[in-house]
Amino acid sequence: MLNGNWRCYFDAFKIETMKFPFYFVLMLSISIAGCKKPEDIDEQDPPLELETPDLTHLPFGGVAPTNILIRNQGNPEPDHLSLWLCGLPSNGAGNSDASDWTNPDGTWDYDRKPQVQGNVMWASEFNITLDGNGNRIITGNALPNHPTGVFPITPGSPAYQYDGNPNIISEHVINYVLPAMPQIAAEPSCVPFGPSGISLSGSAIYHGSSTLGNDAAAHEMLDRFGGHTDGTERYHYHFPSEDLQDHIHPHSSGHSPLMGYMLDGFGIYGPYGDDGHLIHSEDLDECHGHQHPVLWDGEMVDIYHYHWTYDFPYNIGCFRGTPQ
Repeated sequence: MLNGNWRCYFDAFKIETMKFPFYFVLMLSISIAGCKKPEDIDEQDPPLELETPDLTHLPFGGVAPTNILIRNQGNPEPDHLSLWLCGLPSNGAGNSDASDWTNPDGTWDYDRKPQVQGNVMWASEFNITLDGNGNRIITGNALPNHPTGVFPITPGSPAYQYDGNPNIISEHVINYVLPAMPQIAAEPSCVPFGPSGISLSGSAIYHGSSTLGNDAAAHEMLDRFGGHTDGTERYHYHFPSEDLQDHIHPHSSGHSPLMGYMLDGFGIYGPYGDDGHLIHSEDLDECHGHQHPVLWDGEMVDIYHYHWTYDFPYNIGCFRGTPQ
């Protein structure tokens, strides 16, 4: 019995010797060159191994060039690498001391920063539908579909030494009506406090600033999913931790999957680009996004989108579309 590979060679030899006996050697060599091993036919270049981020040397937001710009304090437009806020609350709270995980070069070390410990489970409700009229309807109760740390932060814990966050996590009504195919606005919009988007885990995405006007991910105490709660008792994310990414969609190669929607309707994807290389804020525009084909509602669509990154401002610099 001849396998597929040798049958190809045998058939080429038989046909050519029957037709042209004087040239069978030449024709046999040409035919054999056109016969490929089955493994050659299926062989593909292996996917690029994902670049590992250096979480021990992250730039602080709020220190040039990663500025926190405030529109009502004299910053009328966004800037690359920065976060453009509409304003700061007058009663800001949180942690202002990050010295214990600040490196000599002025960067900060995510691995050295304390985390809020715990494994609290929640009854999450979350649903996304397309209504057929150009709208994406997102509903839920704002509780995450993964465990969180213990909030209020436990007195005496390592995290409590820096941030005595006294707030609980409560349900909130989610009822967003976003455009299914959002459009880029004529001008970008500043980002207010509160939700900037919604994660596919069911909870809110907040921008990168704390209410004190510093880098929230670098200063405030977060759990292993990069989230915590605030005075509104809403659980939300500031940092794209590996636990959060793996929970939403495990990723081993290529472009990161969708992680949620910002409130202008554009999607936010994880921190890897088309070729699987790690994206940094410098690779994106002033709103922390760019445009190229991505998987969007089951099809490849050339559309603007945001990215989570491991460096400030982490998820959004300004709204590129029209926020709802």
